[in-house]
Amino acid sequence: MKVLIVSDVHANLAALQAVLTQNPTVDALWNLGDTVGYGPRPRECLDLMVDLAANPALVGNHDLACLGDIDVSEFNPVAQVASRWTSLQLGMEHRTYLRELPALTTASGYTLAHGSPRAPVWEYVTSVAIATDNFAHFDNDVCFIGHTHVAMYAVLRENEPVAQIFQLRDGDTLDLLQARYIINPGSVGQPRDHDPRAGYALLDTDRGTITAHRIAYDIATTQRQMALANLPDVLIGRLAVGM
Repeated sequence: MKVLIVSDVHANLAALQAVLTQNPTVDALWNLGDTVGYGPRPRECLDLMVDLAANPALVGNHDLACLGDIDVSEFNPVAQVASRWTSLQLGMEHRTYLRELPALTTASGYTLAHGSPRAPVWEYVTSVAIATDNFAHFDNDVCFIGHTHVAMYAVLRENEPVAQIFQLRDGDTLDLLQARYIINPGSVGQPRDHDPRAGYALLDTDRGTITAHRIAYDIATTQRQMALANLPDVLIGRLAVGM
């Protein structure tokens, strides 16, 4: 089975459409959460997830904030503005869909978490220490995560007490049968690893491999949509630089 894994779409429809166009024949779509927040097309991105039967699909902290299930005071000021705007755009069907999503689940022998397996909503896996600790919080060999908007992987090899962390670059392929992994495919809608292209990954469950991909999209279209929605300038500008 070939699985398209996406995360942190953040209501960036142009980026999501570019990823989907590049991968028309996958067997499944897995979504690691934060489909909305920050970007200008929350309804359309959620509708696509429903239409394409993304399963599993996770809920992220920005999704929960737009539902009112997380206090937006936990966010920085520009994220607060975007979250309040997004909340006003969502229909009842979008709210119902998001409310039914977990933040942590398993599928086909893999663990999926938005933030981390230890703290699925909020924890950022950004260091060797955090990654190493999180390997004790899932039973499978591989956990897919999002949340940081940075494409990376942590690997814990047999008889080694400490994990190693590496950047996950466009075209990198990992053999998932050789060790235990925590893998972040990067963000579709708002990358923060200095590469503005939409990030995603393709999992081949038959071969036990995953390959990272980046694809350029029409950033200017998303920026225009954000400007028309009066979303904060800092959110508009960061798309062009990937940070």
